[in-house]
Amino acid sequence: MSIEQPTLAPADFARIFGVSEAGIDDRLRHLIAERDFRYSPLDRQETGRVADEIRGRLDRQDFSQVGEHRLGIWRDAWSETLDRFVRSGHAVSALDPSFMGANPILRLDGRFVRAADPAFERRFFEVFRDWLFRTWLADVGSLWEFGCGSGFNLAAYAALYPGRRVVGLDWAESAVEIAELLRTQRGLPVSGRRFDFFAPDTGLDLASDSAVLTMCALEQTGTRFRPFIDFIRSKAPRRVVHMEPVVDLYDPNNPVDALAIRYHRDRGYLDGLLPCLRDLDAAGEIALRVVRRLRFGSLFHEGFTLIVWEPQ
Repeated sequence: MSIEQPTLAPADFARIFGVSEAGIDDRLRHLIAERDFRYSPLDRQETGRVADEIRGRLDRQDFSQVGEHRLGIWRDAWSETLDRFVRSGHAVSALDPSFMGANPILRLDGRFVRAADPAFERRFFEVFRDWLFRTWLADVGSLWEFGCGSGFNLAAYAALYPGRRVVGLDWAESAVEIAELLRTQRGLPVSGRRFDFFAPDTGLDLASDSAVLTMCALEQTGTRFRPFIDFIRSKAPRRVVHMEPVVDLYDPNNPVDALAIRYHRDRGYLDGLLPCLRDLDAAGEIALRVVRRLRFGSLFHEGFTLIVWEPQ
């Protein structure tokens, strides 16, 4: 007799997002229903094997640290995406990042699980992104995504809010070119512009009704995120939304989280952002609206922590 696999249902997404079940509307329910969110929690033996593999890779230092020295890596990655986008006849589906779904083992609620669908992580992200855009980015005049990468978020937002200005900013020229092609080849109100987190362009003009978005992009700044935060505060947009890995919210007493902490530190990912924003909030310089760990992520760590704040 087979055991039925658990699956993420609307009530689970409500819990993950931190809303009532009524907050999962018909549109989201449809998105969830048409996707395969079945998974199998790993047993103790499988968990131990996966943990040993992660420790082995960390011990071998298989991972490079983040920073501006990785510009070439991202340039090459987004150049490949650009080529794929062009070859596809500018199909938006060609913009989906290849690193989403690279491993069937994922993190959910502080444990390892095996996804039934290889696209589980991307499908989860699609549901989350739709909820996020319609919850926190619906009442703005324009969207500025810093670290826009493949441009798949730009395309999704522009399709959801036709006619609204969307700007994609990235330090890789290939990412900027993708954003430009979304306008010239897809007819979307998207433009691209080069931007360096470490040396923000102070001449950039953001309207007071604009929103700023970063999604697993600010992570690349490590402890050097403050120039960007100060830059954004000086521009005073309506709202700032981050979806980034936040090491402060892991539980070091949880073995699965402990591995993510080590991975996060070893790679030099974003560190100190949450304490910084909490200090600014306490000083009345920003209003910190949401800090929400979704408790979902890839094999090595969680990139799904939501932070929403507004300059004051």
